[in-house]
Amino acid sequence: MDINYVLYQIRADLWNALLTQWQTNITTPKYWGAISIIIIAYIVWYRLTDKTRLLNLLFYGSLITVMQSLVDLLGTTSGLWYYKVPILPFTTSVLLRDWTLIPLTYMLVQQYSSTWRQFFIWNTAGTFFLSFIIAPIFSALDILQLMQWNYLYAFVASYVTAILSRAAFHLVVQVQNAALEEKTSPLTTTLMHPAFKPLDKQDDSDE
Repeated sequence: MDINYVLYQIRADLWNALLTQWQTNITTPKYWGAISIIIIAYIVWYRLTDKTRLLNLLFYGSLITVMQSLVDLLGTTSGLWYYKVPILPFTTSVLLRDWTLIPLTYMLVQQYSSTWRQFFIWNTAGTFFLSFIIAPIFSALDILQLMQWNYLYAFVASYVTAILSRAAFHLVVQVQNAALEEKTSPLTTTLMHPAFKPLDKQDDSDE
């Protein structure tokens, strides 16, 4: 039997089960409570964030989101944890955790960390908040179920993810700044500012 087709059938059955679960969840208070958490989190983040650094913060948050989504996908696929009240019919909690609470928290960490030393301190505080406060609350509310995972593992994984994201962020910024500081080539200068002498107005003798 073709293993690829077997996996396809498993994914099809999983999708049907997730869709059924989601259709049931959207009628429960827990589901709308999770939606409320997302809305409140974005309101709080918007009030606290430095609007003058919004572009850089969103870029850093995007890196966090990508890495955390991969970690969440790995964890749910390998059976380390699963979500009982997903916002969308997916195995991962993309809206509640991967796209909201985690990146918003780390964007604030980045905002208040002008140096790596400050970042390590704020990263510890932010990761502690996510791993030892938010995650246990979700477990108590029966939203998140840890299987072969614990809060300490979650702390280490999130802490490292934030560091890697910050390193990637600064690498991209350095590459961009180096490109901006490069001297413009003579050819580019000529093309952008052609040295043509403007035509003089007609002499009065032509009147």
